Amino acid sequence: MKILILDTVHGGGILADKYPGPGDDVTCVDVYKVTPRDELDRLKSKGFTVSNEVPRGEYDTVLMPIHCPDSFLEGIVYGERKFFSQAVGELIDDGRFRIEVTGVKGKTGFCCLLAHILTTAGMKVLVQTSRGRGSWVDGGLCSEETVSIAPPSMLTLPDGDFDAVICEVSLGGSGKADISCITNLIEDYPIAAGTRKASEGKTSILNGNINIVPKEEIEFWKGRGAGNVIGYGGRIAVMGNPSLGVPLRVRAEYGNGFETLLKGNYLALEYIYAFEMALEVCEAMGIPESSVELGLSSFKGVPGRGEVSFSDGRWTVTERNPGISARSVERTFSTMRQMRSLDGAVAVLDPVNRKVCCKMDFEAIKKVASEYGVTIIITDGSGKTPSLPESVGTLILFVKEGYT
Repeated sequence: MKILILDTVHGGGILADKYPGPGDDVTCVDVYKVTPRDELDRLKSKGFTVSNEVPRGEYDTVLMPIHCPDSFLEGIVYGERKFFSQAVGELIDDGRFRIEVTGVKGKTGFCCLLAHILTTAGMKVLVQTSRGRGSWVDGGLCSEETVSIAPPSMLTLPDGDFDAVICEVSLGGSGKADISCITNLIEDYPIAAGTRKASEGKTSILNGNINIVPKEEIEFWKGRGAGNVIGYGGRIAVMGNPSLGVPLRVRAEYGNGFETLLKGNYLALEYIYAFEMALEVCEAMGIPESSVELGLSSFKGVPGRGEVSFSDGRWTVTERNPGISARSVERTFSTMRQMRSLDGAVAVLDPVNRKVCCKMDFEAIKKVASEYGVTIIITDGSGKTPSLPESVGTLILFVKEGYT
């Protein structure tokens, strides 16, 4: 059988290792021409044809990520086309309890929060996010391994006796998770050169077991073939007036209901949606109320995700995120306005001089800053700290990271 695999930088190499049968003729294409040389050499050493252009001809099967436009297939004939998520769904079956998480915003923070709560409940948890892959130990991710969050990466999960595996997935999922979570669809942005929408990719995460989505999106996802859909939202109430750097008191409707304090070293107010969804997952898993309360109160946030610090007489809020966009900037400003901490604030946006999956709309970000009355400085990506006005109040640092 002749197999054509497009996009070796977003998991194509993993599928080349796992999908073909004995004797299959495999061609791998680096369509974006950014795959590391050592990975291309590795594929060649296995006897695969490797190219940066799609060889014309006839193929029995084409494998490609859903974000690749069909224009890459011009000039070829094929029997069937499968997106990467579909191929992963056919191959993945390790028998471990797996939670897959996709969405537009808030995936990483939610994964880390959930891992922390489950660990507090005595479970051994493996986490795979855009920040790395490893065990969740002592309130943090114990890992130096950076991995892609494209669906095929789930086929390389390390062995180990884990009670639960939590996987952040960029577009879609296997469709075979025990619990599938969609954080939100606040931007149904175009993919595949504008020929498809993000929701088309994320739909593949839906499974026949338990699917958790925002309450306001239940009908949308049900209409895309999801069976058992649970809506999250409305179970966390903020008590009192939130203030930057001060622990946030909330009431959670879980079990008999409880009040607790969330730590002030991160924008807990920005994590409310993550807390809400975590409650639904924990309820589905039967996690005791005491473990949920302890997990929420002891969570320290994710470094660089709404991180709050104080030095040299100034508060700094750091948002280090691959998903920095006008919408995410607006969310941070909105959160800080609720905390009455925007007066005199200055934002610094560092796009980072490296290739990333999403381009930035600087004009849209400037417009948001103007609407909130925040001075914004955009760096050249060199990593140099720009000069700040002497009158700076709170410093808001946005760093656009890269990932694959």
